[in-house]
Amino acid sequence: MMLTLLISGPKQLGNDIDVYLEPLIDDLKSLWVGIRGVYDAHNGEYFTLRAALMWTINDFPAYGNLFGCIVKGYKACPICGDDTPSHRLKNGHKICYIGHRKWLPINHPYRRQRAAFNGKPEYGIPPEPLTGEEVLHMVENGDRVCWKKKSIFFDLEYWKYLPVRHALDVMHIEKNVCDSIIGYIAGDPWKK
Repeated sequence: MMLTLLISGPKQLGNDIDVYLEPLIDDLKSLWVGIRGVYDAHNGEYFTLRAALMWTINDFPAYGNLFGCIVKGYKACPICGDDTPSHRLKNGHKICYIGHRKWLPINHPYRRQRAAFNGKPEYGIPPEPLTGEEVLHMVENGDRVCWKKKSIFFDLEYWKYLPVRHALDVMHIEKNVCDSIIGYIAGDPWKK
């Protein structure tokens, strides 16, 4: 099942999207418990229908709105959190994220390259992604380094136990990267 949610109006909801998701969460709670007496026409018998939301697929800004994590600024990595390696560019006045080579294999040649990156080799190891239980604990205890709110999805009793709760929409990410590269090559000041 694919659920798309279009909300009309001139203003983006941002973090207030939970109001529109409440009916969905209520239905998902009912489906988790189960609906008795659903008829299977193929087998000719009744059964209890159960369902669970396994993950959501969205782009990075929508990920921030749905799950309450910070996706802009110096601490924009939900995995690294407070240890996000970032700095502000002097001339571009934008925040640049570095340290991404730590996710490569330890003997990868890019880890030793200096000139192509930030002038330093990368010997760090990637941090372990937070489990749903750890995220919920951080949000409930007021640790708001990289979380703005408690996601409404944590109202589902199984959500904190899912190993993967979200997936990034590769199609839109790829389009945005290609648009930026082509705009940069063409000299479009809005695409830099």
